Amino acid sequence: MIDASAIAAAIGVPCLVSGDMQQKMQLWEDMYENKAAWQNKRVRPMRLPAAIARELKRLTLTEFTAEVSDTELNSGFQAMVPKLRRCLDMGLSMGGLLLKPYYAGDVLVDIVPQNAYLPVNYTDCTCDGVICPEEIAVGKTYYTRLEQHTYDRNKRTHTIRQRCFKSGMPGILGTECSLAEVPQWADILPEKVYENVQRPLFAVFQNPDANNIDPTSPLGVSVYGDAVGFIRDADVQWERTLWELESSERAVNASADLFRYVGGKPVLPKGRERMYQIVQTADNKPFMETFSPEIRDTAYFNSLNQMLRRIESAVGLAYGTFSEVSDVEKTAEEVRASKQRSFVRVGDIQANLRTALDDLVYGMQYYRDYYANRTQEQAELSCTFGDGVLEDADKEFQRRMQMVSAGLYSKEQFVMWYFGCDAEKASEYLPKQEDDGGLFSGSET
Repeated sequence: MIDASAIAAAIGVPCLVSGDMQQKMQLWEDMYENKAAWQNKRVRPMRLPAAIARELKRLTLTEFTAEVSDTELNSGFQAMVPKLRRCLDMGLSMGGLLLKPYYAGDVLVDIVPQNAYLPVNYTDCTCDGVICPEEIAVGKTYYTRLEQHTYDRNKRTHTIRQRCFKSGMPGILGTECSLAEVPQWADILPEKVYENVQRPLFAVFQNPDANNIDPTSPLGVSVYGDAVGFIRDADVQWERTLWELESSERAVNASADLFRYVGGKPVLPKGRERMYQIVQTADNKPFMETFSPEIRDTAYFNSLNQMLRRIESAVGLAYGTFSEVSDVEKTAEEVRASKQRSFVRVGDIQANLRTALDDLVYGMQYYRDYYANRTQEQAELSCTFGDGVLEDADKEFQRRMQMVSAGLYSKEQFVMWYFGCDAEKASEYLPKQEDDGGLFSGSET
């Protein structure tokens, strides 16, 4: 990514991304891609950062359903959902996502991770301005388009400005040039102002944690930002564990004269070549010795398991997500208390995501209505996430069935819970019963 301060200087706006935040975002990206500095040929990664982000994404979106009240907008929104499912783990790793709708015949949505755009203005912790860089190579020249979005709360306007720069090296802005120099950007307007806008025409999703890297920054932090040291320790310990297993591998040291030779090379037992080590004895007497040390795997795996537990605690996941469950969850209450951490963590992520999606629907509708010359009431977004993190659906089903059998819970209430409907709809699902006169009666109450 082009340096944030260089982008801010070129546009003439203050840079809200400090040097520390840029370094941390680069570290989070390297960890997500398994390229952290401590990883090398000896220390191979356990790939925990990506696993953490994907597990939190899975818990967040497992029972996710969403629908927009406007049928046309809902079609475009549903087309965006698979992209959101694919990109959310990257957003969780980088600290957040930018959801940027735009009009190209239909309303489409760009999803940009936090390390790929530059926020330039905030009002009451709400982002009002961003710059989105896009780089393209034409021959040996590298062009960068800076798309600046600015929302003016007083004038109720949203302005989009386009600037283009070219350089002989990637990652450097260089000198300003015309958009027309790049065929793909030739038709883009240098500036466009949208009026009567009630909120920014983009949405920002951020992880719910406070920024403990730069407390003055409104940017989000990675879900594994507090676990970087623990993840490094786990990678190193995993290498030690693998070396313990490899170094204690059984071997047979034998003198050379115990084997027959073909073409000057000893013939070793087929399929057991790695077990035998040929040694030369000082007195040239036959010699054979078995090397079979005790493996200390239990101690190594126990220490690794403790590191995994520290990681689970730091990222807000329940014990047993990566660590050995048998060592940490013994009673039903302990299981629930452990899952409560994941429940709270995921609930906060879902609340922020719901807000961002609601802002996204506003932007999508504004562009649709603007270019289609319509004036309609604001569409409503309804979305549910469920609580599958804490509740076991099968157990809950059986528990409520037992309450119905015991007469402590009505059949109508059970149907309302199971199908998520109101009492009137539930009565339609219930089978009709005959009364004493042979007539069919409605559902029980």
